[in-house]
Amino acid sequence: MDDEQALLKRLRQGDKEALESVIKLHHAFLIAMATPLVGHELADDVAQETWIKAFSAIKKFEGRSKLRTWLARIAINEAHAIRRKTGREVSFDGWGHDQGSPISTRFNEQGAWDAPPSQWHHDTPEELLTEAELHECIHKHLHKLPDDQQSVVMMRELGGLDYTEIARALNLAEGNIRVLLHRGRQRMHAMLNHFEEVGTC
Repeated sequence: MDDEQALLKRLRQGDKEALESVIKLHHAFLIAMATPLVGHELADDVAQETWIKAFSAIKKFEGRSKLRTWLARIAINEAHAIRRKTGREVSFDGWGHDQGSPISTRFNEQGAWDAPPSQWHHDTPEELLTEAELHECIHKHLHKLPDDQQSVVMMRELGGLDYTEIARALNLAEGNIRVLLHRGRQRMHAMLNHFEEVGTC
């Protein structure tokens, strides 16, 4: 957090290197956040508008939340604005229903395990994969999640949004958001359990 406060101070001073650093850190995340809301074609427009709004308001940002959470909220607002402006509606029909994942049979209707994974030791990932390999593996499996679970996991775990904000952004009930988040987390846990057993991603 101290590093982020230092970065924010530089941003407020108009430091160009700080601006470049922030864009490098968060641009791909903003694209990923916007895609389920406006589609791939307009996601970059959302990200660009988010940066414009964020940099123009950076001096008003008090740092009560993480910078990424603040950016995520701006991106969601911009996504909805672009949808209204373009008349673009992304269908969420079918969201909240499993799309036939190979491990879908391991979950019940509430998103909990029918057959829980074996318990793994907290130091196992570091023993099996280097930190870089583990990061790559997590990233790979995150993007293999069904679109609905991926979006909810990213908004909650990476964006820091609360259930109400996510439900509003995706036009889903909070109960559905909780189930999707639970399923997404459990699938990621299944990935960790897999490489504990076989040593590969």
